[in-house]
Amino acid sequence: MQDDDDSEMGALETVIEMKGELKAYLRMIDRSDAPIPVAELQKTAGIRDLVSLNRELELQARGEPFNELVVGHADMLKQSALAKLSASSALSDGVSKQVPTIPPSTASSLSQRETDRGHAPPQPLPDDDGTRRDAQGRLIPAFELDRRTVKRPRSSQPRLTDVIPTYIAARRLGGGANIERDLSTAQSRLALFIELIGDHPVDTYVPADLQAFVNYMQYWPGDNNQRDPELTPWQVIEDNKDLHLKPLAEKTLQEGYLAVIKAAIRSHITAGGFTDPFAGAKIRIPKTAASPRKATPIGTSKMNTLFRTGTESGLMEDIMLPLLGHLTSRRLGLLIHLRGNDIREQFPDVWVGQVTRLSQINGVWTTVPVKTRDSERYFVLHDFLKEIGFIDWASRQGSNFLFPNIMKLVDPSKSGSSYMQRLFKKAGIKPKTGEESVGRREVFHSLRGGNIQDMRDSGVDPRERRVQAGHSAGTDEHDLYGFDVATEKEARKLKTLPLDPEIDYSIFRGLDFDDIAKRKRVAGPPKRK
Repeated sequence: MQDDDDSEMGALETVIEMKGELKAYLRMIDRSDAPIPVAELQKTAGIRDLVSLNRELELQARGEPFNELVVGHADMLKQSALAKLSASSALSDGVSKQVPTIPPSTASSLSQRETDRGHAPPQPLPDDDGTRRDAQGRLIPAFELDRRTVKRPRSSQPRLTDVIPTYIAARRLGGGANIERDLSTAQSRLALFIELIGDHPVDTYVPADLQAFVNYMQYWPGDNNQRDPELTPWQVIEDNKDLHLKPLAEKTLQEGYLAVIKAAIRSHITAGGFTDPFAGAKIRIPKTAASPRKATPIGTSKMNTLFRTGTESGLMEDIMLPLLGHLTSRRLGLLIHLRGNDIREQFPDVWVGQVTRLSQINGVWTTVPVKTRDSERYFVLHDFLKEIGFIDWASRQGSNFLFPNIMKLVDPSKSGSSYMQRLFKKAGIKPKTGEESVGRREVFHSLRGGNIQDMRDSGVDPRERRVQAGHSAGTDEHDLYGFDVATEKEARKLKTLPLDPEIDYSIFRGLDFDDIAKRKRVAGPPKRK
């Protein structure tokens, strides 16, 4: 609490500064047709900042509600205002003077105190129109401001925290094998966005909010296990500004964080009746976010080793998943969900596979994590799968999964990916490490790309290739006409595509699929019966 002398002095300073400010504005009005000197603008900005600061200090002294951000950084804000006044004096006198600034040590200690408390660094006071300028009077870009405190338009829409429960509930209805885990991840990422950007009415978020979030997240460690759980998000970011921990990859940032933020905010558009606040926005991704690594083709010698290693394991998933990926160009996550009923004869002697988002398992309808609607189209099975007896065995399995060793696990997609990584490694196809890891790699996805290349080499039409691989039929208007699945003529071409003569497919002949299906995956080397 201030004593009487301090109170009187503060009141006197406020009156003097207000008179100066009013005089400056009066001069601008009287000479509205004349250009306002830069020095005058600087002086006015400095006076206005001092008045705003004293007003908040007076409110604090009287025990009334005040702006904690302003009062908490009173010394720094006063220095900033005085710097503007000094700069204007130097400009008007035509003499170069030393402008008082905050010593680097003081600024560093202020920033450190904020970090210690888990808050964002302080921000300058706003101009009347909500914009903010630095100590030199330069406009600060919107995405560099503390987006939690920027001025936003009045709104009748709910805040993001009020929209999130409805968004999560809607996603839960969509179901999926790993829905609870996915929803937990989504909620934690939304909570992080609110912590860094603020909880605002959903129609008042703008692209600058996303850009500010991305700018913060360029320092966010990509590995959950490397983040100190005792630190606040602000402290995690500050601690990793030297990037001693590898930051998020571009794909994770785009598809993992930004996607869920946009989806949650957009989920209220229909009910709220407002337009998409992010439509057409282009967000600049920091260079620290590693670009997606592309799959590289697997050579024929390595392919032979992979197939041989798979058959030697004696396990259905190791034997058939690589072959199916090689012959169908479909994703691993879809192939592991195949059941007997998903294999059918679409045309005479033409067999197809099809995994749909909604499936009935043990009398209960449930959803399957199919990546896109285009992935739900049927895909043509090569005649070689019929020749080795796999199609006949698969079609007899009814509602049973073809790869139960994987599907009985808590997270089939994740486990399936891990199993294939181990198989590739055992076959000598190891992912690159160190600095080379940012380059291309040989993974299960390489099988998908290899089949697409085989179709291209065999003269399969681009649209047919996209349909077979589960991609969109095309963006061209003419590509969208006709059927979005392979016709009988196209299917007959796909089922007889030439096999690579340098790959030894003979190891798949004579396999007893009924016997293989009985083998369970156990710890250590699999036991063959």
